[in-house]
Amino acid sequence: MKTILALVLAATIPSVYAVRCSDFSNQEEAQRYHDEHGGNTSLDRDKDGEACECLEGGSAYGSPQCNHG
Repeated sequence: MKTILALVLAATIPSVYAVRCSDFSNQEEAQRYHDEHGGNTSLDRDKDGEACECLEGGSAYGSPQCNHG
């Protein structure tokens, strides 16, 4: 019974871990995650519907706006 309770709590308590674009290998993976979570993630900073556009496969990949350093 304790195991079931622990699993239920783990599933209902929101994670404090913030998902970032660097957590994904490419834009497609990030987009899938973003869409599966209702489009309500920090992966789409400019709110245009495209998550992590600077990752490989994204519309901005390789552009100057994606160079962060």
